Amino acid sequence: MLHNKRKFSQEGIIFLLRMLTQIKAVSFMNKIIQQEEIMKAKSNTRDLSPAEVDTFLREQKVGMLSLTDGQYPYAIPLAYSYDNNAIYLTLGPQGKKMEYIGKNRNACFAVYWIPQEYGKGSGSWKSVICNGDIEQLTASEEIKKAVRVLEKHMGMPHGALDKILEMQLKNPKASNFWRVNVKSSKGRGVENFKEEFSE
Repeated sequence: MLHNKRKFSQEGIIFLLRMLTQIKAVSFMNKIIQQEEIMKAKSNTRDLSPAEVDTFLREQKVGMLSLTDGQYPYAIPLAYSYDNNAIYLTLGPQGKKMEYIGKNRNACFAVYWIPQEYGKGSGSWKSVICNGDIEQLTASEEIKKAVRVLEKHMGMPHGALDKILEMQLKNPKASNFWRVNVKSSKGRGVENFKEEFSE
């Protein structure tokens, strides 16, 4: 009987210690939450207008294509061209990106800019995130448009990529031109970043 009482007492002590640990953890988290509620941060970062987003996407030339197979994400930096809510890309026929696209056509394309002197006194930056779906361009007219948009975006004269266009049109079903149809986009940016904290 004494042995059973001692055993119960030990289990009871262990239970109490566990409860105390949980109570302390909850109390600690509540303090953190209270501090976050009390301490407020304000910066001069702002949303970009639709016109600013459009201009920014036309000015930049490299972005990050993000895909998912439904379980894991995959991102790859790519040169791009842009026109009228459409991001044009050139993709090879093989690789991990094709495996992902075959499973899920949803795509996110992110473009960002920071000055060369960023971190050395300059805190300016801009970024735009576009969400949509990606599709291969296999119609001749769509391939032609993609090539012309690419020429204009890269500052090339009209017809500079005619040889590439001719090669693509020989077998349009195997086209290397793809398009992200942008369904939504959002931009943020700041010039000379400043942040203030207040209670």
